[in-house]
Amino acid sequence: MATHIPLVKTPRRFLFIASIGNPRPYRQTRHSAGHILLEALVPHLRTRFPLVSTKHQASAGPIFYQTWHSQSYMNESGTKLVRQLKNWISATQSEIFGKIVQQGHTAVSRTIEVADTEMAEWQRRGIDPQLLKHFNPTLVILHDELEAPLGKVKVKRGGPEKASLRGHRGLISVMESLRGMGLCPPRTSPGEKGGDLSVLRIGVGIGRPSTRNRGDVADYVLAEMDAQELAAVRAAAGPVLDILADEIYREGNGL
Repeated sequence: MATHIPLVKTPRRFLFIASIGNPRPYRQTRHSAGHILLEALVPHLRTRFPLVSTKHQASAGPIFYQTWHSQSYMNESGTKLVRQLKNWISATQSEIFGKIVQQGHTAVSRTIEVADTEMAEWQRRGIDPQLLKHFNPTLVILHDELEAPLGKVKVKRGGPEKASLRGHRGLISVMESLRGMGLCPPRTSPGEKGGDLSVLRIGVGIGRPSTRNRGDVADYVLAEMDAQELAAVRAAAGPVLDILADEIYREGNGL
């Protein structure tokens, strides 16, 4: 008699999680808070979203998300980020979505321990992989948020047509590159399903300088964070994990 294998439900979206900031020697500065946040997130992502391919389980990485940190300076973030994003979209749509997810070749990774609450999340919120008809990617941008209280998480969806970039040069660079590649805003008509890129901007607060004299803002964001600031940024990984879970299981294709 054949053994019944319970269906492992899958998320509804695929996430490209990218941080923007500055390279060394500015990696620990306030302007690189997005990088610090990503580093704090990475150890928890595989337990929160532990599904892998059954075809390559011995060496498989996660199939519903990819992390990437920009190695460019903040003001030049867009070009390389969007190039990586386009490569990821192409490979994920053709190899992972069509040949693995839609064919039902997903399972819980054997290499990690998964808590009951995390198991229940994808069983409760997930979908039969063969019912997932459209490839729905989301670009998640992790960045510093000037003016917001230290460690506070701010979430905005879409590009400048949806919510102001507030002069953030890194976000401006990314949005210009997305627009130049025709990725954002979406090309399809309202209500049309599937394929278009969603954008989720997640900022972590870095506070504000005490004065607004010329050069004060630049000096402030390029100053290294102290231990208390680093701890506050890293602690933001908790609520950000919940935000990512809401996104990865989100229905619909709106920006």
